[in-house]
Amino acid sequence: MTAILDALRRGVDHLPGGRPVVALRLGKSDDVTRKEISGTSPSHKLGAVDALAMAVMCVEAGSPNAYDYAIAVATECGGRFELASSNCDGGGTPVQRVTSLVRETSDVTTTVIDAMADGVITDNELALIEREIAEAEGVLQKLRQSARAVNFRGKPDAVRAQSAEQWRHAQVGAAA
Repeated sequence: MTAILDALRRGVDHLPGGRPVVALRLGKSDDVTRKEISGTSPSHKLGAVDALAMAVMCVEAGSPNAYDYAIAVATECGGRFELASSNCDGGGTPVQRVTSLVRETSDVTTTVIDAMADGVITDNELALIEREIAEAEGVLQKLRQSARAVNFRGKPDAVRAQSAEQWRHAQVGAAA
């Protein structure tokens, strides 16, 4: 569960204004919010609704690591996080995203090799490995978004309009 709190903390730390802004919007003090996000205080527990509200603030602000919390929760539950919108821009070209992915996967590789140097993975090393994997998954998500955005932009206007309409129709059908 540490990986989930780490993912949320990364998103909140990169939010414009950071944790103090989140605390203010949640009606809590900065100190209480810090203790809840850290996960180390026995008397301060972060609730699911507050964690979700924090993640939504990160997404709304478009901050880096905004989707890390969702990715971590989905991964912990044995699933996969994927944005519903196929035409959202991943920010950056797919080639730039692949470059970032290579860096992140090399970080994962280095972390695992370092942890396995003595043949044992400690709890702290596991937490670090999980954090590096979550960051790599975030970059993979951005690569997917960027590739889809380039694909969508390459379609003729009529097909784009049809694709958007089909997506909206699929969303309405799924909600019913």
